[in-house]
Amino acid sequence: QSLTATLIETHGAAKTEEIVKGWVGNLATDVFADDTALLQAIDAGQCDVGITNTYYYGRLHKQQPDLKVKPYWPNQDDRGVHVNLAGAGVTKHAPHADAAQKLLEWMTGEEAQALFAGLNQEFPANPKVPASAEVTAWGSFKADAIPVEVAGKRQAEAIMLMDRAGWN
Repeated sequence: QSLTATLIETHGAAKTEEIVKGWVGNLATDVFADDTALLQAIDAGQCDVGITNTYYYGRLHKQQPDLKVKPYWPNQDDRGVHVNLAGAGVTKHAPHADAAQKLLEWMTGEEAQALFAGLNQEFPANPKVPASAEVTAWGSFKADAIPVEVAGKRQAEAIMLMDRAGWN
């Protein structure tokens, strides 16, 4: 959904709907329930390409080093590849806001980010923490610079567009 939202921002709704309809028209099978199933289908030759979150690839590749799937960074000569983010926050009326704030500070600190990045094969949020050897091996890439707030503002529009285009 966030990829579609950023495509709406970049190309407009009409062009993005064409793009998503193109994806739907090229599906080798129904949309998979999760990224691991998609990666396994590509590995088995059921389909040729898929759009997934990289950490699913990293975890599967660590389990299956002979996986025939490789990451590819699209749009490197253009706007860059879409980047998903995970976030956390403390609500205004949280009963233990100070403790929650300390948890978030710990979670974004070097120790926790090193654990998280290594175990989950995700890019660390803390720039002082290096990516795992698995993630580092994929090489560098140009990231799309569209602010995350834009994806949030376009989220509902993206969901409706995907429904119209037949992405189930």
